[in-house]
Amino acid sequence: MVKAKAVGPDGRTVIVMGISDGNVARLKAGQPIAFDPAALKIAPGTDIGLIALFYAATDQELARTLKTLIGPDTEVLVVPRGDPRQQ
Repeated sequence: MVKAKAVGPDGRTVIVMGISDGNVARLKAGQPIAFDPAALKIAPGTDIGLIALFYAATDQELARTLKTLIGPDTEVLVVPRGDPRQQ
């Protein structure tokens, strides 16, 4: 999974999450994916303007796709497969 934070044109925070085949398999197996916004340094009470999800088969494809979506104010977090941190 790839996660990113950006600032939208209205100044509100945008959260972007890229989901791969591995994530889809987890979801199909009944394993929900939790995401702690603090991982992207999003403080409680932050005005979230948009949450966007996108799909690619692999983490590498997610990263390539994300490059087309990011701008100079985007922060990106990639959690490697098997990392014990909360997704």
